[in-house]
Amino acid sequence: MKSNFIAYASELPGILIPVILVAVFGIVVLVVILVKKHVKAFKDEEEPKSEKEIAAENLDRLLQPIEDPEQSSQFEEYDKKQNDEEK
Repeated sequence: MKSNFIAYASELPGILIPVILVAVFGIVVLVVILVKKHVKAFKDEEEPKSEKEIAAENLDRLLQPIEDPEQSSQFEEYDKKQNDEEK
């Protein structure tokens, strides 16, 4: 049985083996994409964040909290004014 496979493989053109490998991996990729798209267990239920949320998270990560209560109240007043102007 083994010698038949070797004889058959030696008769294949050299370019056919890489083409078969690419086709097999392509089929695997298509199956994974379809499963991820249609099977509920593999779907991402997390909603994408808005740019404001991402920016706020990055600022919170980089900036240190304000310990002075007077400064923090000034910042809160500024934020309120900014929110009122946006509306």
